[in-house]
Amino acid sequence: MQKIGDIPNTRADSNGEFTDGNVAGGVPPTLLPAEWFNTIQRELVTVVQDGGLTLDPNDDTQVLAALKKLFLQSGNNLSEIKDAGPTAITQTLANLGLGEGSAIPVGVPLPWPTATPPEGWLKCNGAIFDKVKYPKLALAYPSGILPDLRGEFIRGWDDGLGVDTGRVLLSSQQSTSIHEYLGDGGNNALGQMYVSEADSWSPIHEGFLRLGMGASGYGSRAFTIRPLNIAFNYIVRAA
Repeated sequence: MQKIGDIPNTRADSNGEFTDGNVAGGVPPTLLPAEWFNTIQRELVTVVQDGGLTLDPNDDTQVLAALKKLFLQSGNNLSEIKDAGPTAITQTLANLGLGEGSAIPVGVPLPWPTATPPEGWLKCNGAIFDKVKYPKLALAYPSGILPDLRGEFIRGWDDGLGVDTGRVLLSSQQSTSIHEYLGDGGNNALGQMYVSEADSWSPIHEGFLRLGMGASGYGSRAFTIRPLNIAFNYIVRAA
């Protein structure tokens, strides 16, 4: 935008501004050429059009209406953003750091139903992360390494209760197994019941059953068990 003094021969003062002149002092008033008025008109028209309005020669409030559309009004409590639609809402929340899961503290692992985490989240896959780029995440994981929760269950920390002693936070624990010991049995030629005992046979006497196992663990099988489960992708908010 130009000042009146930017236009030659308009008799503007030393600051490039209007002057009424001084007849007694021989100072003429500033001339008002069409060029300057056109400058002002173009400025105002641009404001109205950028506000999404069509020029209306019968409406003298269009500049104000345009400014209200171009700038948020404190009394509307951001309703303009809501009225602008989902894309505007999403972008505004992202700009303010209030995107998906922003209420969740940084560092808390959450199950996610797809292979790709949302923006601002990382997979809990044991990867190294940038502690400078993610300082809040570094407070939760000072080593700079994310927990690897692929194929893992999360268990509550014992914290002195005594049911899972010797554990520290973020420590891993191997699975346990259930063992099944197998034997054999039947009737001998005299009709007497017997069961196998390692590599020998032992008859049953006096109505009780006696089983023996050799040191080699003869006849045993081990089973690793797991509860019913659904696979999710564990992710963590990074910032």
